[in-house]
Amino acid sequence: MKNRNCLGSAAAIIIVMVSLIMAGCSLKKEETPPPAPVYGVADLETLVKAHPKYSEYFKLETEYNHLLDQYQNERKRLIAISAQQAKIKQAMQDQSVQLAAENELKTKVKMKEDELNKGLAGLYSEISAAHNKSGETSFEGLTPEERAEMANLQMKLTVLGVSGSEKDKVKARLEELIDARIQREKNDMTGWTPEEVKRMQDAKKAAESQLESYAASTAAEIKKELAEKYSNGVSDSAIANLPNNEEWNNGWNARIDAKQKQMAAVKAEIMADIQKDAGRVASEKNLTMIFSKYKANVSAVDVTSDILGKIINENG
Repeated sequence: MKNRNCLGSAAAIIIVMVSLIMAGCSLKKEETPPPAPVYGVADLETLVKAHPKYSEYFKLETEYNHLLDQYQNERKRLIAISAQQAKIKQAMQDQSVQLAAENELKTKVKMKEDELNKGLAGLYSEISAAHNKSGETSFEGLTPEERAEMANLQMKLTVLGVSGSEKDKVKARLEELIDARIQREKNDMTGWTPEEVKRMQDAKKAAESQLESYAASTAAEIKKELAEKYSNGVSDSAIANLPNNEEWNNGWNARIDAKQKQMAAVKAEIMADIQKDAGRVASEKNLTMIFSKYKANVSAVDVTSDILGKIINENG
């Protein structure tokens, strides 16, 4: 009896302990694990191309690419012409080439000057004869050395294309020689009527103007002939019309920059609409994030069509 009671007591203790353990478990608060993040994915290229403003962006992009092609082609053309211009200038600065051109100009201008002077001398003789005076006179205004200097200056100005302060000096010296030629043509017009004096002076001015025009055109012809000889097919007008490098670059950069800004403004509008509609879809579907590209280690639901529908309905 005594032993049976002890076993019973032991059994009772075990039950109590189990009960206590179970009671302790039942009293512990059950915690619900947080929901796993849910992700979405959308094809950004499809969304961009479906946006109503994409046609405007595509047009601007096409214009931009065309502008870049134009810039590159024009740049290559100008570089080629500039290189050829440098070759021509180097050839013309060769002393033998320059001397030959100078002598050609000097010879042709002297022949023209003699022709004009002959006409002036004839007019002088005609008027002088009316006053029973000798009509022989000289209209030679410059020495051979001064003529050579004038030819050299005209070559520098027209053929070699000097610029800046050197150009100003050349022009100033040319004017001095022209003035000297006019001043040295001293002819005896004593006893002439004012009308006869004026007639002679007008004829001399006309001859002077004609000679200067002839000298300039002849120098230009010589320059053209030399350019054609060394140009390798590049036209003289193309070389003459080369733009200022800095101004040309600035102009193109401004055009390209303006087109880029137009593209950026339209693109910003498109992306803002896509981001707004993607945010609304994420909220409606309880998505933590929407990716624009698939990730290998992420499970995501494709919401391209959902965003697409909102873009078309709101912006169409």
